[in-house]
Amino acid sequence: MRTADQLIHPIATRRDYEAGTVPIDASAWPPAELPAPWPALEHDIETDVLVIGAGLAGTSVALHLAERSVQTVILEAAQPGNGASGRNAGHVQPWLDGLASLASWPDRGTRLLETFVRERNIVFDLCRRHHIDADEAPTGIVQTATSRSKSLEDLAGNWRARGLQVESVGSSQLHELLGTRRYRHGVHWREGGRVNPFRFTQGMAAAAARHGVRVHGDSPVVSCTRAGERWLVRTNRASVHAARIVLCTNGHAGNAFFPGMVRSGYPLVACGLATAPLPPSLLEVINPSRAAFAQVPTGLYPMVVDGRGRLVTATIPAPRQADRPERYFEAFLRYIHRTWPESRAASIEPGWYWTGMTSSTSATLHADFPGLYQIADGVVGLMNLGTWGNVMGPLLGHNVAQALAEERPQDFVLPLRTPRAVRFPRLFEFKIRHLLVPAARWADRVWAS
Repeated sequence: MRTADQLIHPIATRRDYEAGTVPIDASAWPPAELPAPWPALEHDIETDVLVIGAGLAGTSVALHLAERSVQTVILEAAQPGNGASGRNAGHVQPWLDGLASLASWPDRGTRLLETFVRERNIVFDLCRRHHIDADEAPTGIVQTATSRSKSLEDLAGNWRARGLQVESVGSSQLHELLGTRRYRHGVHWREGGRVNPFRFTQGMAAAAARHGVRVHGDSPVVSCTRAGERWLVRTNRASVHAARIVLCTNGHAGNAFFPGMVRSGYPLVACGLATAPLPPSLLEVINPSRAAFAQVPTGLYPMVVDGRGRLVTATIPAPRQADRPERYFEAFLRYIHRTWPESRAASIEPGWYWTGMTSSTSATLHADFPGLYQIADGVVGLMNLGTWGNVMGPLLGHNVAQALAEERPQDFVLPLRTPRAVRFPRLFEFKIRHLLVPAARWADRVWAS
């Protein structure tokens, strides 16, 4: 039996954990043997559209461009799904929060909301249409609360009015769904569910390649310069001449090209952890419906049960303690024992621990819709996806691809912004990591005592 402190990756440093750059095989999402790497770019080539970054957004842009017969190349500094896209909590969320912030958009967010409602099942649709095995499951999502929550009911009512299948549930229904009597009130979203984000991203890259996209991993971009009416993009080995560029990097962190994008978002490190596979007898008790679920209002332990019978969750590490898996696993185990008292007699072993870096457009909670940026003539950036990447990445990638292929920028569902450096890029991290999450953990301990 492994202990939690043995989950530290043998070649990762404390700095790697703080930066969210631990090797991807530390995550629970990749298979035991990583897929064969996509080859590096070795020769100079030309293309109509170059996509930089092979995460959830970039692979979707490329795939949907290829479906419209647009010649496309992907350059990825590492391998598809290696960054934030392959490290998240695995939720497929069929709703959006923070709709009040859309009031400042030119169309008040109408096109985004209409598109979201129409394509909210895009994860499952893509997996089915392109035969992607991403351990995806439309199990629905349950949000739980210890008492009736007006804000939660208002959220559900808003989206029910837009056609989603969502209903308020009480303690008896929650017990039937989740196997616990801890919560008295909740909302059951019958749509959404779970996905393995690494396998999903890799699957979209493979589907794009089958449609003619040239996918190149281990090809970090070192410069983007104008060459007449086209762009010359150089890697450390070769170059790409492209008419247009779509930048889909994670917050553009550490990149020297288009330096104006480096401080365009608010980064936040998160950590994920998974148990070893649970025995069938325990899985009959813990979350028998297999719905993804999260707690309101703290959301300390969002959880999915994956196809291997593992409990997978995510949280925000304490300041300067991202390399302390034993701390977060012990807290998670205490939560499991409180929520399902039957689990106290079972042996629940730690399995995986990893970190990743996400980036959003806002320093406030919820008002963090992804950013679409006009970086230069012929260059747009779809970035700063925040915490909604599993659905918003492929959905917005589809929209950007369609608008580019049809040369109709007016069809972008996000407002096209001019990139601006934020003044205090670490403000969001300070609020979440230093204030709100510690307060939530303290409240959780007090409530449980």
